[in-house]
Amino acid sequence: MPAIHTIDNEIRLLITIWEGVACDLDFIKAIKKYQNDIQNHPDYISYNEVVDFTKVTGVELSIEGIKNIGLIASTTDLNDVNRKLAIIVSSNLAYGLARMYEAYRSFEKKAHKEIRIFKNEKDAFEWVLK
Repeated sequence: MPAIHTIDNEIRLLITIWEGVACDLDFIKAIKKYQNDIQNHPDYISYNEVVDFTKVTGVELSIEGIKNIGLIASTTDLNDVNRKLAIIVSSNLAYGLARMYEAYRSFEKKAHKEIRIFKNEKDAFEWVLK
């Protein structure tokens, strides 16, 4: 499942567009690579994020996989940095999975990121840029 990352330094925003089939192993590998290559870079540590899943063509995620993704994602949260993550989805199934991710991620002690899920790009960008 390819992920395309864009960094907008002017508005301090990391944008990721996911394409193809979403499956546990590919997702976990892609998140770890994103954290290492982009998110943990000192220049971007305080940037908000928009993640767009509207181009995902299939979902093969397990509950255990979503839990692991939440755990891995929360490891880059910092106590003294307030960040937002807007997730854009296009189906009810994707919305439900994103809510599950949000819930599992919030259980982690390190989780310090405000997350909202949207069904349209305009609302997601308006919220994350406030």
